[in-house]
Amino acid sequence: MFPNKDTIIYGSFSQNPGNNGCEFFNNKFKKHKINAIYKSFYSDNIENSIQAAKTLNFGGFAVSMPFKREILKYVNPVLKEDKQIGAINTVINIEGELLGYNLDKIGVFKYLSKQKIDFLHIVGNGGFGRSVQAACDLLKIKYRVFHRKNWGDLGYLETGIIFNATPIEVISDKLQVIDARPFTEEGKKISKLIAKEQFKLYVNGKY
Repeated sequence: MFPNKDTIIYGSFSQNPGNNGCEFFNNKFKKHKINAIYKSFYSDNIENSIQAAKTLNFGGFAVSMPFKREILKYVNPVLKEDKQIGAINTVINIEGELLGYNLDKIGVFKYLSKQKIDFLHIVGNGGFGRSVQAACDLLKIKYRVFHRKNWGDLGYLETGIIFNATPIEVISDKLQVIDARPFTEEGKKISKLIAKEQFKLYVNGKY
């Protein structure tokens, strides 16, 4: 029965596309008998990718690093708090209008809410790092942000937990590291929580 001319296309745009989203969403569509398909796409120009998604009438799509902040130029953030974060990771297409949401913060919020954390050292201040900060604010978890200028201070940390919100490896001999890169064990847990929120948005058309 599926796919056919009425099949709705969903996808993701990334400089390093993977299969996690394809497996998750296509299994969900099949289970719920939704006439839709999902595919990961390579992109080195998010403006061109967005135009292609509009031309092909995508139902929605996700973006990953390094496009989570740049995409704000081309979509309309729905929630005030997402505008304040300054990053979007999920977009839905409503009759040609692209509406953006930051569902990273919801996935990270649900992940961190299951942990016992008093203080978090957040490594990275890009779109995903800002989403982690927003989740910490919601959970009232104290945190410090590490970026290029204070990166060397990581080696002197004695307490707390490190949250890696960058695409590079972060190692500590003293502290626990939550490695949120999507191919790691903890990263896959977080990615799945985010994907569940995205699926609800794709199906309902609003959040």
